[in-house]
Amino acid sequence: MRKILLAVAGAFLLGSLAGCGNTYERIEVPYEQTEAGEQKQAGADERQSGEEDTLTSSEDIPADSLAPQEGAQSDSLPSSADTSAGDSAGQAAADSNASAGADSQSASADTDSFPFADVAGWEFYFSSGAGAWYTAMDIHADGTFDGHYQDADMGDTGDGYPNGTLYYCDFSGKFTEPEKVNETTYVFQIESIKYPYGIGEEINTEEQMHYIYTEAYGLDGAKDLYLYLPESRVADLPEDYVNWVHWDIKGDTLGFYGLYNEAMGEGFSSYLYQEYMSVYDRIAAEIAATEEQAAALDAELQKAANQADMNEISGRIYQVWDDTLNEIWGIMKTNLNPEFMDQLTIEERAWITEKEAAIKEAGAEYGGGTMQSMVMNAKAAELTRERAYKLAEYAKFD
Repeated sequence: MRKILLAVAGAFLLGSLAGCGNTYERIEVPYEQTEAGEQKQAGADERQSGEEDTLTSSEDIPADSLAPQEGAQSDSLPSSADTSAGDSAGQAAADSNASAGADSQSASADTDSFPFADVAGWEFYFSSGAGAWYTAMDIHADGTFDGHYQDADMGDTGDGYPNGTLYYCDFSGKFTEPEKVNETTYVFQIESIKYPYGIGEEINTEEQMHYIYTEAYGLDGAKDLYLYLPESRVADLPEDYVNWVHWDIKGDTLGFYGLYNEAMGEGFSSYLYQEYMSVYDRIAAEIAATEEQAAALDAELQKAANQADMNEISGRIYQVWDDTLNEIWGIMKTNLNPEFMDQLTIEERAWITEKEAAIKEAGAEYGGGTMQSMVMNAKAAELTRERAYKLAEYAKFD
């Protein structure tokens, strides 16, 4: 269901999440999907490999028409200038048959069209264990979508933004009607997409952060988007897609709705929630799933044969809780009152400082010994789990 971030990167991400309460006035700027250039592709490669993010904003992004090419390729003309009445009649019959075939094909396409209502209860999620970034997106029954992307670089500081840099966007838009490829695959395109903040850069003096408003990673450069049904056989899916979501796959079939941006080789997994669920219920579902995952890892920890394995497994336990905390924050920021989230951001920063101090103190007792990593991971997981439950309580009463 979710991507496991590296422990250190996860800690940086949480700090960035706590700093992303934006106070700018939202400006609705219609924005046509663009074809990603080489620089954008390089940024995607860096995120996947875990290198430092060097993406820069672009003031002018050329529009990339998503409309399919109109008109079919013309038939070759006869080499002879002499045409008979029979030829004309034959051509008329061919035109008539072609028209009937087109009507039949159109009717078939309508029958085979995928209902977006089937995925209206699923949240699509694109992230990687190699970096502190994510894109979360909801698709609605009418084919519209909305979501949020962010990527933190806490080390990228400067005058006026000592708290780092945040690549960021909210987005919304509409997909075209899906066309059936096979029994478990549909394809569609982005009909329109909007970025309320536009594309550019701002320094938020109140938060002391540098915001770079950019495109939604995972949808950038998209041409054809492939939707894979949960019963899709993993062996039949593109390798690039499986590489993004392999840790969410539990068997020979996908088990969830998958979304694949073929042009960029980027893939979303998804998890189920009910649109009528409250923010608290969605967060509670996240926590419950993580409790199960953490319990399974704890069982592994108890059977570990050596200290190195114990250190590694304890780190994974912290990672799943840290990742869950990130997802909880994203749900709250998207759905709760901005003023409330601004106040909570201040508290969250203070909690991060306290957490890091407590982790350091827990490890200091072991002075670099073999158990130090396990002890620090355990403390980090404990505090992060407690914080997840605390945020859930806040969501209940907002």
